[in-house]
Amino acid sequence: MKTKRLFASLTFVSLTFSLTASAFASQKDVAAALDNGQLTLAQRAYSELSTDEQSTLSGKILHSRILMAKDDTEDAYDLLEELREQHPNNADIEYNFGRSAAIMAQKASIFSKLGYASEMLEAMENTIKLNPDHLDALSYLVGFHLAAPGIAGGDTDEALIYALKIKELSPEVGFSQLANVYWQTDEAELAQKTITAGIAAFPENASMYVTRASAYIKAEKWQKARTDLQQAIKYAENDEQKSRALYQQGKVSAESGQEIDQGIAALIQAMPLANDQYQPWVKYRLAQLYIHNKELKKAKSYLAKIDTDKDDDLKKKVKKLKKKLKKMKV
Repeated sequence: MKTKRLFASLTFVSLTFSLTASAFASQKDVAAALDNGQLTLAQRAYSELSTDEQSTLSGKILHSRILMAKDDTEDAYDLLEELREQHPNNADIEYNFGRSAAIMAQKASIFSKLGYASEMLEAMENTIKLNPDHLDALSYLVGFHLAAPGIAGGDTDEALIYALKIKELSPEVGFSQLANVYWQTDEAELAQKTITAGIAAFPENASMYVTRASAYIKAEKWQKARTDLQQAIKYAENDEQKSRALYQQGKVSAESGQEIDQGIAALIQAMPLANDQYQPWVKYRLAQLYIHNKELKKAKSYLAKIDTDKDDDLKKKVKKLKKKLKKMKV
């Protein structure tokens, strides 16, 4: 794992240098920047492609990925829907269209959610028909079948089949997926055995520690969760992994009412690393912890900065916390 992290770091440094040293970027540069979560670098690299390169099918798919990263999801969805009609047997188009449909489903009204969810499911199933070893599509299918109700096509038996396939293709990813399936189907003992075996086999895998910590959080085993999250932070391969583990540390403090200062420190460290999806939640948890510490002006300041337009669940939580703060007469 250390070698893998070093390689990823060197790849990013190499990409940054190449874009600095040369006015010419390649599609591989754009893809690498997107894979590393570096939207600004990806946009710059894409702008340096020739018009012909941008106009190719792969160039258009990269453009759709940039649109999704910018949260221009509807534009990405429309572009990919058009490409899908023109190229009906392309795994990359199917996968990215499925991603865009999944995000549209999250944002849509209750009346439109099922339609987008159905499109996402169809696209991901098409992806693995065209490319049976597509790990990301298989992971989407596991998540969908665990989260979606039966009326929307969710099926825990299907989730188990896909998780087992992932474990066959990539044990390092598969242990976490399989344990998640077992936990969400009330097979707690089997889940614990699975994730423990996974950590024994891959002791420097941050995702597995986060997976087990999430189960400990649900069971309110706070200290065990903290211990696993410290390991996840230690072995995080990139800013995204690290910020999520740090966020979970803050969440543990907020929900347990313990180790408040440790939680605040973790969230402050997470703030510059977190992506657009996590930023509002980091601020929300900070506000919770500052209220607990009676630092009410800081709590009010963070609540005022939270954009809740894209997350109905967060909007409800923030509204409730603002009412609590108002009663405390800040």
